[in-house]
Amino acid sequence: MASALATACRPAIVRRAFIMAAVVGPVLTLINQGDALLGDLPFNVWKAGLTFIVPYLVATVSAVITQHHRATTPQPCHANGAPLGSPQPARQDPAPRPQGPRGNSPMKARVHVTLKPGVLDPQGKAIAGALASLGFDGIGEIRQGKVIDLEIDGADQTEAREKVDAMCRKLLANTVIEDYAIELEA
Repeated sequence: MASALATACRPAIVRRAFIMAAVVGPVLTLINQGDALLGDLPFNVWKAGLTFIVPYLVATVSAVITQHHRATTPQPCHANGAPLGSPQPARQDPAPRPQGPRGNSPMKARVHVTLKPGVLDPQGKAIAGALASLGFDGIGEIRQGKVIDLEIDGADQTEAREKVDAMCRKLLANTVIEDYAIELEA
């Protein structure tokens, strides 16, 4: 709450909210008090004040939410971790692969996560619609999923598969609505 209040008091946010109130306030006053301004009805000062305060508060709350959302949302970046839009440093040779605790190389695991049959897939429907609008005919149902690649230290495939299976059940897949399949490569 304190950080939201501090954000709301930033000069740039206060200035933008004030400008929004100065632009929207008179329009709302004209809409709400037009009869009083153009006719014989009494002018209500409270209503006129609120028509300026409401857009100020809406602009401020929107700015605070946007600032806090940006602070908690990972920003897209290049494969090397540099933010998009920044120049990418020259590609370096990959570091040598680390050895596992028993001296062997990590095992590679690939997890395919898909929605269970019968679960609605709005992304799949959107992809199907986009493909159809681009002129691709003869496409049946599309189901969208995700692929997760991992490196696992393990003595054998059984141990590595058990680790990855536990990761899937605890985090990588929502087992209520998703299925997963594990591929291992030594």
